[in-house]
Amino acid sequence: MIKATIQNSPYCTEICFPCSETELSKKLGELRMYPKNLAPIATVLEIKPEELSMLTDCDVSLDALNYLGKRMDGMSKGERNQFLAVLSCEETGIGCSLKNIINLTYNLARFTLIEDTDDLERIGRTHMLNVCGFLSESEYNNGEWLAEQGEKLINSGSGIDTDYGKIYINKDVPFEEKFNGTTFPAYYCEPNSVAGIEIGYDDLTEFVELPCEDISIQKAVYRLGAENLNDCKITVDSTQDISDEWSEKISEVEKTKDIFGLNKLLKTADMSVKPDQPESIFKKEIEQKLCGEGYAVADDGDWLTVMLNGAPVAKINDKDILYTDEDFYDKDRAGAPPLSRIVREIYDYCSAYEKAPPLTANGLPNKYRCFSEFNETVLAAKYIEEYGFEFVTWDRTYDGKSLWQGHYYSDYAKAKEDFATRSSLVDQDKLFSADELKQIGKCVDFTMQNCGNLNFDDCENLRKLNEKISESLPEQLQSEPEMSM
Repeated sequence: MIKATIQNSPYCTEICFPCSETELSKKLGELRMYPKNLAPIATVLEIKPEELSMLTDCDVSLDALNYLGKRMDGMSKGERNQFLAVLSCEETGIGCSLKNIINLTYNLARFTLIEDTDDLERIGRTHMLNVCGFLSESEYNNGEWLAEQGEKLINSGSGIDTDYGKIYINKDVPFEEKFNGTTFPAYYCEPNSVAGIEIGYDDLTEFVELPCEDISIQKAVYRLGAENLNDCKITVDSTQDISDEWSEKISEVEKTKDIFGLNKLLKTADMSVKPDQPESIFKKEIEQKLCGEGYAVADDGDWLTVMLNGAPVAKINDKDILYTDEDFYDKDRAGAPPLSRIVREIYDYCSAYEKAPPLTANGLPNKYRCFSEFNETVLAAKYIEEYGFEFVTWDRTYDGKSLWQGHYYSDYAKAKEDFATRSSLVDQDKLFSADELKQIGKCVDFTMQNCGNLNFDDCENLRKLNEKISESLPEQLQSEPEMSM
């Protein structure tokens, strides 16, 4: 949030940004300015946070300051510190214009902020996400490589000291101008919006989220320099997951250009979101997963018949499994997870999905459902009939309205593990990696084979420990233990 004392001499008032158009109009009245001003400009006398003090004594666009407030509210705590750290030192070259400050919110990847120099792996991960934009799952979990990148950055000696930590300028990442100083880039920030509308005129575009206050539409057209909406190109940029009937009504605005009429309609309409049909998801997911493991599945109504090599081996009804072939055992299928484990996991996440509420966040389609949320970290899932489930963990942004840094998984177990450590439900430093577990398993096996003073109970406990370790390892790392008693 930005708190500023604004002057239209001799009148002053305090405004907190972001604010609604209604609130801004009220403040303009206190400044003896025309409340419906489509381009209000006033002088900044005081402003917080203090890193924005370069705007003091400057005449600024209050709409631009309001837009900056929305961008800052959408930042995570880490992004906010990164943003303020860059503003606090002259070497970063941001200068003192509101235009550059807004553009900085879109260019944080050009600057890496290191708050703690002790964890080289975390430093490397933060830096490489800035430089590359994304990391593959293998890169994200490659601690040795990330530590090397972190050490390389620290040893470069190019860090700039700030109150928030050291800032490193990533000169290979260009500083791009998203905000031209007049028209605002599209930014989803209204949680109750139904449709996003792009308004184009000449080579410029503006964006409004509907429903909204009419003055927001009027200001967008004014900033474009258009006489009226009929001179503009209207494009439906996005809609929520709504009924086909409503989607068609909203799309009609591209032809009629009656945004004000659509806005009025959406303010009073009862928007009914299309209902999901979760009852068939479990069967579809079972069929997809088991076919990937070499099984065949037939739907017999209440039961699913599972076949292997053309012969039926089991029947499934929800999480219940009835083995129809007494000679069939999962352990006979080397390298494959047990059938019971597959079914139980699918039942767990399908049941959770059916009961989970929609995940609400700015700019996020209503296709994700929230499985769990703790300590500003979210575990969610999306089901797509053609592809199955996608699981993802996110962190909430600073204001709690948006999400960032999504980690995407097709494996439910991995997504849950990431959520547990990312949300600090489980201390990651107390967990063992797959490679570490494998090494521990080898040590347990060596002890059993070479320590002659072990009694039977010791050996039995070690055997169970090794079995537990083996079950916790990914399939590619699992091996039959070489144990003797």
